[in-house]
Amino acid sequence: MKKQPPFNIILLGDPASGKATQAKRLVKKYHLYDLDMGKEVKKPAALAQYDYAGTVALGKLTPTVVVRDILKKVILGTADRQGILFNGTPKMINEAQLVARCLKQAERTDPLVIYLSIPTSEVMRRAAKRRIYFHGKLVKRDDDSEKALRNRKRYYEKQVSQVVKFFKSRYGFKRISGVGSEAEVAARIAAAATAYEKQHNKIHGA
Repeated sequence: MKKQPPFNIILLGDPASGKATQAKRLVKKYHLYDLDMGKEVKKPAALAQYDYAGTVALGKLTPTVVVRDILKKVILGTADRQGILFNGTPKMINEAQLVARCLKQAERTDPLVIYLSIPTSEVMRRAAKRRIYFHGKLVKRDDDSEKALRNRKRYYEKQVSQVVKFFKSRYGFKRISGVGSEAEVAARIAAAATAYEKQHNKIHGA
């Protein structure tokens, strides 16, 4: 039995659909590299390239030139014994195409693409309640303002739909409801990941 290569997961979804929460579970369970653009852009090399705080406050995304650079470095630079979780990224078609090219160049196995979906009313309800710790205090996220949410919603409708269409044409794709408790959503994702893992192991087994 030859050693099975690690698999990769692309986790996308609507704003406030619970991607970050579910990403933590996936990273821990499958020992994946957490390619979280929010964390990557805070590293010194990325911070030197753009105004992170100003971008987030307006509900805008990291400039694609920065995202593309990070995607390429992570995909080609991560040890081949470790899988990668694309945590809420890519969000633009040219970034998705780059991911596909780099995965092929690195000879990584095709990823499972998961999209967490929730109704617009649920997006607004969750965003209104969501808080994060900042300097020891619970505060509202800058990108959960009404203006930022409107910007993100428009962006998702115009850009992310193209990314989804592209990935659906190439890889295994599962649209999963993000409505329900954390455990309920996790169970749906686990079922999709288990089915993918079985197929992955069958293809890459002895």
